[in-house]
Amino acid sequence: MGSLWGFLVRTVATAAALWVVIQLIAGISITTPPEPLYANGEYDNVLVFLGVAAIIVLLNATVRPVLKLIGLPLTILTLGLFVLVINAGIFLLAEWISNMVGLGLHITDFWSAVWGALVLAVVNWVLGPLTGLLGGRRR
Repeated sequence: MGSLWGFLVRTVATAAALWVVIQLIAGISITTPPEPLYANGEYDNVLVFLGVAAIIVLLNATVRPVLKLIGLPLTILTLGLFVLVINAGIFLLAEWISNMVGLGLHITDFWSAVWGALVLAVVNWVLGPLTGLLGGRRR
């Protein structure tokens, strides 16, 4: 993963991408918990976005490479389209984990997860040069 700073930069970028996903995809939403997470709950929305984004970043760093290796034959057969299924699976797993820890990511169906993962990937790709500069990645 590199460093803690790189993780934080990727988490903030993923939180911004998640906000874009929620604005564009009707079947994906985030709700804040009923009790305040911090102080009077003024920043709960931001904290929930950052928490869900941290879960997605951790899953992309740990689970996604294993799933890509296991699904390599299907990825080759489908000319790379199976990666969309893997990304949607990671997104659904992030929903499950976020609900287990009390953060409110909600995805209505598999196709919402596919479109949400696609938009998330595109926005993260667009933000890639910025996160690379801020994260200290050297090429």
